[in-house]
Amino acid sequence: MNIKIYPLERIEIDGILLRFGMGKADVENLIGKGFFAGNKYYYFGNEMSISYDKYGKMEYVEFLGGIDGILKPEIYGVSVFETDAETLVTFLKQKNNGEVADIESGHSYCFANISVGVYREMSPKDIMEMIEEIKSFGISAENNEDLENDKRKALYFATIGAGAAGYYKAQK
Repeated sequence: MNIKIYPLERIEIDGILLRFGMGKADVENLIGKGFFAGNKYYYFGNEMSISYDKYGKMEYVEFLGGIDGILKPEIYGVSVFETDAETLVTFLKQKNNGEVADIESGHSYCFANISVGVYREMSPKDIMEMIEEIKSFGISAENNEDLENDKRKALYFATIGAGAAGYYKAQK
């Protein structure tokens, strides 16, 4: 699937335009009914969610598959899940042109001016701390398949969300 995020405006999925502020019925006419859980509707094997405001207007879309997912959204022409986290943050800071909230010490960033947020469970710093802890117990961290997978995932963001104008400002 070809997915493009146009901050503050729309999400494009294989040429289908989902605009922020679009009604739920209109969204469903374009991409079908999602699986409802919590306060979100999930699509495409739960790799995309949509949230609606109290008036039933699309206010937030999140892509949840990360580097191992099937969906590979782009923002400003950059592949979100295939661009290392540090490069993506630097790039989005430039596009945001204003204050950026580093909410969880390198795990989550909110770019309020463009209503975009990114998240990852672990950072490379977390992995290094985990390796040191493992070693402190006298356990070798070499050739540990799970640890190698975590190292790889820590380099990239696992989710990206885009909202209507003011979405992150309203979340404070």
